[in-house]
Amino acid sequence: MTDRDPFQTLWTNQKEEPFTMTLADIQARATRFRATVRNRNITEYAAAALVIAVFGWMAVLIPVLTVKAGALLIILGALYVCWKLHALAGVSAKAERDAAVSVIDFHRAELQRQRAALSTVWRWYLAPFVPGMLVFVGGVTLASGTGLPLADRLATFAASLGLMAAVFAAIWWLNQRAVRTLDAEIKALEAGVK
Repeated sequence: MTDRDPFQTLWTNQKEEPFTMTLADIQARATRFRATVRNRNITEYAAAALVIAVFGWMAVLIPVLTVKAGALLIILGALYVCWKLHALAGVSAKAERDAAVSVIDFHRAELQRQRAALSTVWRWYLAPFVPGMLVFVGGVTLASGTGLPLADRLATFAASLGLMAAVFAAIWWLNQRAVRTLDAEIKALEAGVK
Protein backbone atom coordinates (compact mmCIF):
# COMPACT_ATOMS: atom_id res chain seq x y z
CA MET A 1 0.00 0.00 0.00
CA THR A 2 1.38 3.42 -0.92
CA ASP A 3 1.82 6.19 1.59
CA ARG A 4 -0.01 8.77 -0.49
CA ASP A 5 -3.53 8.79 -1.69
CA PRO A 6 -3.67 9.09 -5.52
CA PHE A 7 -6.19 11.94 -5.24
CA GLN A 8 -3.87 13.81 -2.89
CA THR A 9 -1.00 13.34 -5.33
CA LEU A 10 -3.15 14.58 -8.19
CA TRP A 11 -4.25 17.60 -6.16
CA THR A 12 -0.71 18.55 -5.05
CA ASN A 13 0.72 18.16 -8.56
CA GLN A 14 -1.82 20.29 -10.37
CA LYS A 15 -0.69 23.64 -11.73
CA GLU A 16 -2.09 26.72 -10.03
CA GLU A 17 -3.81 29.08 -12.41
CA PRO A 18 -3.08 32.74 -11.75
CA PHE A 19 -6.11 34.62 -10.49
CA THR A 20 -7.15 37.53 -12.65
CA MET A 21 -10.26 39.65 -12.90
CA THR A 22 -11.46 41.07 -16.13
CA LEU A 23 -12.59 44.65 -16.39
CA ALA A 24 -16.16 43.35 -16.80
CA ASP A 25 -15.80 41.36 -13.54
CA ILE A 26 -14.64 44.46 -11.70
CA GLN A 27 -17.43 46.57 -13.21
CA ALA A 28 -20.01 43.97 -12.15
CA ARG A 29 -18.59 43.82 -8.62
CA ALA A 30 -18.58 47.62 -8.42
CA THR A 31 -22.20 47.81 -9.59
CA ARG A 32 -23.32 45.20 -7.04
CA PHE A 33 -21.36 46.95 -4.31
CA ARG A 34 -22.95 50.34 -5.08
CA ALA A 35 -26.41 48.73 -5.02
CA THR A 36 -25.66 47.13 -1.66
CA VAL A 37 -24.46 50.44 -0.22
CA ARG A 38 -27.48 52.28 -1.62
CA ASN A 39 -29.90 49.71 -0.13
CA ARG A 40 -28.12 49.80 3.22
CA ASN A 41 -28.30 53.59 3.32
CA ILE A 42 -31.98 53.67 2.37
CA THR A 43 -32.68 51.22 5.20
CA GLU A 44 -30.67 53.36 7.64
CA TYR A 45 -32.50 56.54 6.59
CA ALA A 46 -35.87 54.80 6.98
CA ALA A 47 -34.87 53.53 10.44
CA ALA A 48 -33.77 57.05 11.41
CA ALA A 49 -37.11 58.46 10.23
CA LEU A 50 -38.89 55.88 12.39
CA VAL A 51 -36.69 56.74 15.41
CA ILE A 52 -37.37 60.45 14.90
CA ALA A 53 -41.12 59.87 14.61
CA VAL A 54 -41.39 57.56 17.63
CA PHE A 55 -39.20 59.63 19.94
CA GLY A 56 -40.80 62.86 18.72
CA TRP A 57 -44.19 61.40 19.62
CA MET A 58 -42.84 60.39 23.05
CA ALA A 59 -41.35 63.85 23.62
CA VAL A 60 -44.79 65.37 23.03
CA LEU A 61 -46.85 62.86 25.01
CA ILE A 62 -44.72 61.96 28.04
CA PRO A 63 -44.81 64.70 30.70
CA VAL A 64 -41.53 63.77 32.46
CA LEU A 65 -38.90 66.40 31.62
CA THR A 66 -35.94 64.00 31.59
CA VAL A 67 -37.78 61.65 29.23
CA LYS A 68 -38.56 64.57 26.91
CA ALA A 69 -34.92 65.69 27.01
CA GLY A 70 -33.71 62.14 26.32
CA ALA A 71 -36.11 61.76 23.40
CA LEU A 72 -34.92 65.05 21.89
CA LEU A 73 -31.27 64.00 22.33
CA ILE A 74 -32.04 60.71 20.58
CA ILE A 75 -33.64 62.63 17.70
CA LEU A 76 -30.54 64.84 17.44
CA GLY A 77 -28.39 61.69 17.49
CA ALA A 78 -30.42 60.19 14.63
CA LEU A 79 -30.07 63.37 12.57
CA TYR A 80 -26.31 63.43 13.19
CA VAL A 81 -26.00 59.77 12.16
CA CYS A 82 -27.89 60.47 8.91
CA TRP A 83 -25.60 63.38 8.13
CA LYS A 84 -22.46 61.32 8.85
CA LEU A 85 -23.79 58.33 6.91
CA HIS A 86 -24.29 60.57 3.90
CA ALA A 87 -20.89 62.24 4.30
CA LEU A 88 -18.83 59.14 5.08
CA ALA A 89 -20.63 56.27 3.39
CA GLY A 90 -23.00 57.67 0.80
CA VAL A 91 -23.09 56.27 -2.71
CA SER A 92 -20.76 58.17 -5.00
CA ALA A 93 -22.33 60.39 -7.58
CA LYS A 94 -22.31 59.44 -11.27
CA ALA A 95 -20.07 62.43 -12.00
CA GLU A 96 -17.44 61.07 -9.60
CA ARG A 97 -17.57 57.67 -11.27
CA ASP A 98 -17.28 59.23 -14.70
CA ALA A 99 -14.32 61.38 -13.63
CA ALA A 100 -12.42 58.45 -12.13
CA VAL A 101 -9.15 57.52 -13.79
CA SER A 102 -10.13 53.87 -14.05
CA VAL A 103 -12.88 51.57 -12.91
CA ILE A 104 -10.36 49.62 -10.84
CA ASP A 105 -9.08 52.70 -9.01
CA PHE A 106 -12.59 53.98 -8.45
CA HIS A 107 -13.87 50.66 -7.09
CA ARG A 108 -10.81 50.30 -4.84
CA ALA A 109 -11.34 53.83 -3.50
CA GLU A 110 -15.03 53.09 -2.84
CA LEU A 111 -14.19 49.88 -0.99
CA GLN A 112 -11.60 51.72 1.10
CA ARG A 113 -14.01 54.60 1.83
CA GLN A 114 -16.75 52.24 3.01
CA ARG A 115 -14.20 50.28 5.05
CA ALA A 116 -13.02 53.47 6.77
CA ALA A 117 -16.62 54.44 7.59
CA LEU A 118 -17.48 51.02 9.02
CA SER A 119 -14.29 50.74 11.04
CA THR A 120 -15.20 53.92 12.96
CA VAL A 121 -18.91 53.13 13.38
CA TRP A 122 -18.62 53.33 17.18
CA ARG A 123 -17.67 57.00 16.90
CA TRP A 124 -20.21 58.38 14.41
CA TYR A 125 -23.02 55.79 14.52
CA LEU A 126 -23.25 54.51 18.10
CA ALA A 127 -21.80 57.25 20.31
CA PRO A 128 -24.32 59.94 19.22
CA PHE A 129 -27.14 57.87 20.72
CA VAL A 130 -25.48 57.31 24.10
CA PRO A 131 -26.37 60.64 25.78
CA GLY A 132 -30.00 60.47 24.68
CA MET A 133 -30.37 56.82 25.65
CA LEU A 134 -28.86 57.44 29.09
CA VAL A 135 -31.14 60.41 29.78
CA PHE A 136 -34.22 58.70 28.31
CA VAL A 137 -33.72 55.37 30.11
CA GLY A 138 -32.79 57.21 33.29
CA GLY A 139 -35.93 59.33 33.05
CA VAL A 140 -38.15 56.30 32.47
CA THR A 141 -36.64 53.95 35.05
CA LEU A 142 -35.58 56.32 37.82
CA ALA A 143 -38.68 58.51 37.93
CA SER A 144 -40.04 58.66 41.46
CA GLY A 145 -43.66 58.39 40.33
CA THR A 146 -43.35 54.72 39.35
CA GLY A 147 -44.08 53.49 42.87
CA LEU A 148 -41.12 51.11 42.83
CA PRO A 149 -38.44 51.15 45.53
CA LEU A 150 -35.17 52.87 44.61
CA ALA A 151 -33.29 49.55 44.53
CA ASP A 152 -35.73 48.16 41.95
CA ARG A 153 -35.49 51.31 39.85
CA LEU A 154 -31.67 51.15 39.94
CA ALA A 155 -31.75 47.46 38.98
CA THR A 156 -34.07 48.25 36.07
CA PHE A 157 -31.78 51.08 34.99
CA ALA A 158 -28.73 48.79 35.16
CA ALA A 159 -30.51 46.03 33.22
CA SER A 160 -31.56 48.55 30.57
CA LEU A 161 -27.99 49.80 30.25
CA GLY A 162 -26.77 46.21 29.95
CA LEU A 163 -29.26 45.50 27.17
CA MET A 164 -28.30 48.73 25.40
CA ALA A 165 -24.59 47.84 25.71
CA ALA A 166 -25.27 44.37 24.28
CA VAL A 167 -27.14 45.82 21.29
CA PHE A 168 -24.37 48.36 20.68
CA ALA A 169 -21.71 45.62 20.95
CA ALA A 170 -23.61 43.48 18.42
CA ILE A 171 -23.85 46.40 15.99
CA TRP A 172 -20.14 47.10 16.40
CA TRP A 173 -19.29 43.39 15.89
CA LEU A 174 -21.41 43.16 12.73
CA ASN A 175 -19.69 46.21 11.31
CA GLN A 176 -16.26 44.77 12.13
CA ARG A 177 -17.27 41.63 10.21
CA ALA A 178 -18.18 43.87 7.28
CA VAL A 179 -14.75 45.54 7.57
CA ARG A 180 -13.06 42.13 7.28
CA THR A 181 -15.22 41.33 4.25
CA LEU A 182 -14.20 44.62 2.63
CA ASP A 183 -10.54 43.90 3.45
CA ALA A 184 -10.87 40.57 1.62
CA GLU A 185 -12.55 42.26 -1.34
CA ILE A 186 -9.79 44.88 -1.54
CA LYS A 187 -7.15 42.15 -1.35
CA ALA A 188 -8.91 40.13 -4.07
CA LEU A 189 -9.17 43.20 -6.28
CA GLU A 190 -5.48 43.98 -5.87
CA ALA A 191 -4.48 40.34 -6.47
CA GLY A 192 -6.76 40.01 -9.47
CA VAL A 193 -5.50 43.04 -11.39
CA LYS A 194 -1.75 42.44 -11.05
